[in-house]
Amino acid sequence: MAARQEQRGVDATVSRLQRQVDALYAETRHFAGRLAELSDRLDRLEARSRSWFRLLVSRGLDEQLEVLRLETDEAEDRLNEARRKFESARDELDQARSRQEELAATSADYEIALQDKEKRLLAAADPRAGRLGEIAAEQEQQAVVLQDTDDLLTSLGWSDRALDTLEHLIGSARRWATADLAGGGVLAGKAKYDELAAVGNAAAYAEQCLARLKDELQVYGERQSLETGVPLDTRARFLDVWMDHPYADLRSFLRIMEAQHRLPRTRSLLQQIGDDLRQRRAEILTATDQLTAERQHLLAD
Repeated sequence: MAARQEQRGVDATVSRLQRQVDALYAETRHFAGRLAELSDRLDRLEARSRSWFRLLVSRGLDEQLEVLRLETDEAEDRLNEARRKFESARDELDQARSRQEELAATSADYEIALQDKEKRLLAAADPRAGRLGEIAAEQEQQAVVLQDTDDLLTSLGWSDRALDTLEHLIGSARRWATADLAGGGVLAGKAKYDELAAVGNAAAYAEQCLARLKDELQVYGERQSLETGVPLDTRARFLDVWMDHPYADLRSFLRIMEAQHRLPRTRSLLQQIGDDLRQRRAEILTATDQLTAERQHLLAD
């Protein structure tokens, strides 16, 4: 029984670490792309700051460069941190898999012996055969439910990461929108709309991740979509960036605030779903262990 419990614990650890590695790999790819995008934007802005173009958009250019440098440094820090966590989680996963293989090899011979005895009892119409058949059917059902639960937990992890990314991009868009409201000029307006486009893409991806949890989300009540549903208007962008229209500045700022205000409700729902899924998983494992113990007891007689 102790060996079985250790096997369950190691299996759960491997499953958890695999989900963590997958999520961190996706996060690493995201921030690598984000850093490349910001670095390219910074290079172009610095080149413009050294050219005649500076005379046309000199207002707040130094402040815009400083903001963009800070964002680039932040993206680089987050990329390095994601890489560090990814490597650490991958090392842990390798160690857990090694232990999993050791336990599997140790229990393989014992399980083969049990299976041989179980086949003989079933063939001989032993009184225990009926209950052994019921146990096998119940274990098969539990395995299906466990797999479904693990798949939902994986989707939950992806959704959490997607919300983290969306929250980061909303913060960046808000900083540029604030700079634009303060009179940041053409470059601040353009950077703001670039960030708004990134926020829109991140929100769409987050909704795609959350779609896999739609049945669970419906249990806990309503929530607003993370996508505002308002497309980026080309005319409004032109007025905002090139004409620096105050109404367009304010409208885009409010759009960012609306996206930000929709995050907490979704995070709260994911927290509740995660608690329930982890509880469900623990109950399934307990029931499976009880069935396994009963099977071993019947076959030990």
